[in-house]
Amino acid sequence: MAKKKIRGNWGVLLSYIGKLYGTPANAIKEYTSNALDEWRKAREKGEMESVCEVTYSLEKGRITIDYNSPGMDEKEFENALNRVAESVKLGSSIPQIGQLGIGIFAFNQIGNTCTFYSKKAKGSPTVKVKLMSNSENYDIDKAAKHESRQNSGMTVIIAGLHQDPTKPRGSLAPYLLQRSFAEKFDSYLRQGYLKVKINCGGKTYEVKPIEINLPKVGEAFSQVPLSTDRQKQFDCQFWFDASGKSRVSIRHTGVSIIEDLKNYPAYGLEESVYASGFLKGYIDADFLKPLPARTSFEENRDWVQFLVELDKICSSLEAEIEELRQEEEEKKLTEVQKKAIEIAREVLNQEQFRDLELLAGLSKRRSPVVHPGETHKEGQKTGEHSKKEGEQGQLSGFRIAYQEIPFEDGTSRHSRFLSGIVQANELNPDFRREVDYGALMIGKEAIIYNDKSGGADYFLEKLLSYMFQVQLKTRKGR
Repeated sequence: MAKKKIRGNWGVLLSYIGKLYGTPANAIKEYTSNALDEWRKAREKGEMESVCEVTYSLEKGRITIDYNSPGMDEKEFENALNRVAESVKLGSSIPQIGQLGIGIFAFNQIGNTCTFYSKKAKGSPTVKVKLMSNSENYDIDKAAKHESRQNSGMTVIIAGLHQDPTKPRGSLAPYLLQRSFAEKFDSYLRQGYLKVKINCGGKTYEVKPIEINLPKVGEAFSQVPLSTDRQKQFDCQFWFDASGKSRVSIRHTGVSIIEDLKNYPAYGLEESVYASGFLKGYIDADFLKPLPARTSFEENRDWVQFLVELDKICSSLEAEIEELRQEEEEKKLTEVQKKAIEIAREVLNQEQFRDLELLAGLSKRRSPVVHPGETHKEGQKTGEHSKKEGEQGQLSGFRIAYQEIPFEDGTSRHSRFLSGIVQANELNPDFRREVDYGALMIGKEAIIYNDKSGGADYFLEKLLSYMFQVQLKTRKGR
């Protein structure tokens, strides 16, 4: 069988490689990843003591990226561009973010041209390299004096932009990049190894690690080895988020690869506690192999075993989360109770309810009720005490509390008043765990407390049922 070479348009192929990142924000972060890789190498050699600093300057026609990590010299640039998809980083003893040497082409998702001004070290010349979309050729030369850098580092200018990054609704808008970088590089930002600034329209957006004021969970799983190879392990940080709006991401060398397990079909984990929103977390798994453009991981044996280990600890995490959720529900109910009583007190102390004898705890100090046409004469002195020595006066009503429970006698009643507690029936079809519902039930029981005939409860229950049915039908009719 004859063997023949596959041929193609390398310029177009390189452009497609640069568009593998999914979104412009994900593509443009590659230049920060490159800066971190060079910073880590220089730091390991003792050549750099300062933090890695990266600045993005957004203009209508171009984006300028500048960082202080050592740049590449002419020979290193030529080696990198002669070995695309065969990264020189693979031989490094220092863990690297970039793996295949394709990050240099990420500009294709953002613009048509990319110019690099690179200075390896103090005293070395600034190298100028220009790449273009749909071209397999590049220009390389020493930069002119006015283009040269004063200090070591790299300046990257992307021009011929596909969109205006200064527009607030664009995918490269500064506040969106700020949030994206904060998530992507959380580990480096939190450790103080990285500083990122975004300049746009005269404003500076500093990228800070996202503040986490949540209770920690799953601390027993801070380090989890693979049962098939205990030399390989992943590190976990988890928190409980009562809002249900958080996510769990998987990182490689400190940078998020899978940003939200909920959106990733990972053998059922996308339907587990990891994707519930009540668990916030970072999982660092450096033994996994990212796909090109770092949009996911290669699904090899390590990946499958990694998912098995995540599944093993899932039930313990679920138990912790469920316990904290129940505690949060109890706190929430307490707040509903307090607010419902407060609103009921304010309403029942208004003028139209002044003739009611209120449940103690609802009443405020108020002047006696005077009915029209009535006068109050001073009572005659009899020389007798109005009550016996030591006898306490009659209190107006009972101390009040509000409680939500299922009634043992079924679903028909909305509420009842027992031993100073207004109880709302959770089984009633109209029941809602809301402040206005609680205040309504308290008001109903306060009115019934004044009833001497014994019929008010029946009729108010009917009125409540009628009211909720009307509300239901009018909402449906809108």
